[in-house]
Amino acid sequence: MSQLFLKTQTAGYYMVQNANQLLYSQDFSNAVWAKTNTTLTAGQTDPNAGTEAFTMTATGANATLLQTLTLDGTLNRDFSLYIKRKTGVGNIYIAVDSGTYVLKAVTGAWVRYDTFLAESGTVAAGIKIETSGDEVYIAWGQFEDGTLPTTYATNTANRYTVTQITDADYPGNTTRGCAFLDGRFFVMTPNGDIYQSALEDASSWNALDFIGSQIEPDSGVYLAKFQNYIAAFKGWSTEFFYDAANATGSILSPVQNASFKVGCASDSSVQEMAGTIVWMGQTRDGFGRSVFRLNGTSPERISNDSIEKILNADSLATVYSWNANVGSHMLYGLTLVNSGVSLCYDFSTQHWSFLTYLVSSGVTKTITAITAAGVVTSAAHGYSDGDIVKLLGAGDFDGWQVVSSVTTNTFTVQATGTAFSGIASCIKYSESWFPILASTRANGVQYMQHYSNGDLFVMDQTAYRDDVGAIAARARTPKFDGGSSKPKSMGEVELVGDKIDSFAMIRYTDDDFSSFAGFRPINLSANRSRISRLGQFSRRSFETLHVKNALLRLEALEIEVV
Repeated sequence: MSQLFLKTQTAGYYMVQNANQLLYSQDFSNAVWAKTNTTLTAGQTDPNAGTEAFTMTATGANATLLQTLTLDGTLNRDFSLYIKRKTGVGNIYIAVDSGTYVLKAVTGAWVRYDTFLAESGTVAAGIKIETSGDEVYIAWGQFEDGTLPTTYATNTANRYTVTQITDADYPGNTTRGCAFLDGRFFVMTPNGDIYQSALEDASSWNALDFIGSQIEPDSGVYLAKFQNYIAAFKGWSTEFFYDAANATGSILSPVQNASFKVGCASDSSVQEMAGTIVWMGQTRDGFGRSVFRLNGTSPERISNDSIEKILNADSLATVYSWNANVGSHMLYGLTLVNSGVSLCYDFSTQHWSFLTYLVSSGVTKTITAITAAGVVTSAAHGYSDGDIVKLLGAGDFDGWQVVSSVTTNTFTVQATGTAFSGIASCIKYSESWFPILASTRANGVQYMQHYSNGDLFVMDQTAYRDDVGAIAARARTPKFDGGSSKPKSMGEVELVGDKIDSFAMIRYTDDDFSSFAGFRPINLSANRSRISRLGQFSRRSFETLHVKNALLRLEALEIEVV
């Protein structure tokens, strides 16, 4: 039996997985049990003089009652079943897998019969009656890891039960985060005390089994596990604890010389990922927030000045964070709902990006023509350079586009194709924060939780799920001056990254992000994804925008100065 610890701020729960892997382990009439040449009669007297047994009647030769299971790993698996002969003298078999039946000498008394095999993959466990017309009583099937049956455990629709912790010594108020170390679960209270469960038992807690803050007396914010340490993130500091096997009280003791005076500004910003922990930190030394990762037991700043301007401007009233591994790029996502901004850090490239979600304005404009080069005619459309729109009913030009080269009655999109003439529609979309609340992973699959309905969906390296929408990805470069503030000329810029059938838009600013040149398209399927004739500059920053229901990896922006 194993446990999974679950908690909210004010309550703790544990989920138990029974050893028995069968579903409806005593209801053989359920559809999970496949029946061949078999009829069943419920309500028979079971081994405990109850009425949970069934009569199994063979209506033909080799009658079977089997349940299919999918197994992880190659282990010894044991199948057991209580059987009692009712009529007939033919052979009775049981099997861990229906390809290997084992004969059992079934008598007129209740006996728990079992057999085991080393099995993996998909198997079908159950019973076979060889002779038509023979009958047996059956009760309480069990399929488990090992070579011998253990105490019978009933299962119905699933193998899991969730139970709230009722121990009065479990803390009534806890911070976010919990940890499991050396057989014990740990939680932290808002005053910084760390409590532990009994060994291998999340249901049992002792009021004296805790350790308090050792270095700084500030409040607890988030509890995590880092390597073989318990990491306590507090408001203005962080401490580490290790298993000292103390005989009384907490088993934990502080790790000497491993604390630091950087705390956690938002418990929702913390992500335990890629062998480290990432969080939005703060210090008492004046106002200022940064994003840090643990490098060993020391904080390493990964945010830059531009990102920190955004962090410091937000109220932190609502914060979400997530992580994902896309195409071997480990990503950390941070959403500041009050600012309407989602920030994304790529650990492979060490670059920050904006990651946004497209929200319809609800206003539809009429399109009457599109040239083969993508010049759209739409009277008094009211769009501006850089607006994101979606074209519908426009042939080759349907889909997400970024508006450029705007006049009163025309604008240009990036797609090219067969010229269109007729009536089509165009809807403007605005960028909002990326609607992901949380993430998790299991068996190599990543799951992301969507904001609007709470659903989990799969995220992989090929595409975002269609019904979630398009990804609008922005990336800005730092100011480039080539080592001199003197005027220079820029020949061309090449966007280095994935080759996909799409266009990215690029523009630049020479005025500290307060004004931009018009967007220009870069063909991402070309051998060289570049634009030229970029004029004179002193200091310049570029911004790229890509809109499509696909994931794009950008590696670098190569700049030619002449």
